[in-house]
Amino acid sequence: MLAAVVTGSLAAQGVDVALLDSDPNGGAHRWATQTHPGGTIHAYAEADAERLAELLPTLAAQHAALVVDTAGFGNQAAAVAIAGADLVLVPVSPGEGDLVEAQRTVAFVSGLSRSTRRTIPVKVVANRIRKGTSISRHVLAELDTLELPHLRTAISEAVAYAEIGFTGAMPAEGAPAAEVAALLAELREAGGLP
Repeated sequence: MLAAVVTGSLAAQGVDVALLDSDPNGGAHRWATQTHPGGTIHAYAEADAERLAELLPTLAAQHAALVVDTAGFGNQAAAVAIAGADLVLVPVSPGEGDLVEAQRTVAFVSGLSRSTRRTIPVKVVANRIRKGTSISRHVLAELDTLELPHLRTAISEAVAYAEIGFTGAMPAEGAPAAEVAALLAELREAGGLP
């Protein structure tokens, strides 16, 4: 969902954006090619790590922005995508398991930074947050307690985000639209977007 929001919003702003889906399930690629209206997104799918390593720099040079969607678990393709990234986003939903996985992913990105001898910025994005609930407040507090680098913007649990998968349309009003605008502003501020 996060890759679709970023990619679809950039496309709506007229940015030359490409979406590269390295997740074997291909959900982001299907969304970009079959659901998203207008055909304004250049969509690619490649889950093989070796071919992905060859494709990433080519696509990054061809487009103003390249968003790479990876599987939600550690694999070679994800490592290749992280090693070539200008910014890594780690979504975390309310729950202890997501926090543990976010910690592991941030540590993995840190290790790849040391291995590649370059800084790979990483930010956790709180996702599916129900404002005013104790579990959401707890997750947001834990991001600070665990010293996880995170964006100020949190993505709420809203129907508008679920609808993206079916209609392709980006949130156009209300809190979701404001969250998307804040998310893009923060990503630009962090140097991850043109």
